[in-house]
Amino acid sequence: MKKSAFFALGAGLFTGCLILVIFTQLMGFTWKNSVIMESCQGDYIKYNSYDPYCLSIIKQSQPLSSNYILMVSRKEDKDYGHVLNYIDPHSVDEKEIEKTRVIWSNEGIEVTFPAGHKLYIPKDKFIGGR
Repeated sequence: MKKSAFFALGAGLFTGCLILVIFTQLMGFTWKNSVIMESCQGDYIKYNSYDPYCLSIIKQSQPLSSNYILMVSRKEDKDYGHVLNYIDPHSVDEKEIEKTRVIWSNEGIEVTFPAGHKLYIPKDKFIGGR
């Protein structure tokens, strides 16, 4: 085989791999999920609907980037729940994300991010299978 044939084959394989990586990124494919921070509902809070719940901040590792999400799920079933994008753009350092404060109440969950932003999630948005 000539050098040009090897070059064409290599360029074709490289282009195919690049297209595959870009496609998986656009489709939202996640290589792995890592829990950065978790807070679970205390015994003093009762929602009377599939209790207890946990709020987790999860790092989703994707082919070309990472994304952080908040997820409220049942303690026993952490693969399904109410999902929000992590809204604090100033804090991408995982040590800072761990400083996120969570307050559970009978009406819902209040989340305070390290930069001072607050988010309130009413209980009717995550109880009873949504």
